[in-house]
Amino acid sequence: MTTRNLALVLFSLVLLYACTKNPDSTNDNPPNPGNNTPVNPLLIDDFVLYTSDGAHRDQQMIKDFVTRNFPDYVDKFYYGQSTVTNHNITQSLVFINDKTVKLKDITMEIISKTATEMLLSPMDSTNMPGSDLLGHCMKLHDQVPQYNPYSICSTAGGNCKKYRKIYPIIISGNDYYLPILNYAVVSNCSILLYNSSPLPNYFNKNLTNGLLMAKDSVLVQIARLKLGK
Repeated sequence: MTTRNLALVLFSLVLLYACTKNPDSTNDNPPNPGNNTPVNPLLIDDFVLYTSDGAHRDQQMIKDFVTRNFPDYVDKFYYGQSTVTNHNITQSLVFINDKTVKLKDITMEIISKTATEMLLSPMDSTNMPGSDLLGHCMKLHDQVPQYNPYSICSTAGGNCKKYRKIYPIIISGNDYYLPILNYAVVSNCSILLYNSSPLPNYFNKNLTNGLLMAKDSVLVQIARLKLGK
């Protein structure tokens, strides 16, 4: 084979490699930096009180609801604000490697990653909720987050004894955001499990499709917190 023909063959192989390269090998997702910490401000996307007759966003009405049902937690929510700097959320997202992170000192596996979202799951499974004396009230509370025992089990095919919790991270361009959800339920009981630095989750929009009964009220504050170096 002549030198000229050999050069043409090598050039063709280079072109073939470039054309057949795995498109997933490069993407627009942000790199995996080591330690990502909260960056002010906390962005408040919605603060709403859901009842069987609809969604209510009047902030004084919401504050009166909290005062009436959870007087010790009136100052834990942000009324009429779109940004908050004194939120006390300190959790970091630490990348251990391409498949593992640590969030709130919990080691988690990256089970899915796209250009807009990353899903994390702890290594260990958790028992499905059993019967509870609070009945409907507790089950309603459990289903306020989008990723909850029942939705995760249903996606896995149902009839679960155990499940793996799922926590979403928002990806926007080169930035990561924690979706922050604080909520309370009033039904045949009153439940507010406040956490100043909650693990990330979305609001379950299916909650308003038949889960709310006549005397149910669900208070939801939805927010986002950017993470950075």
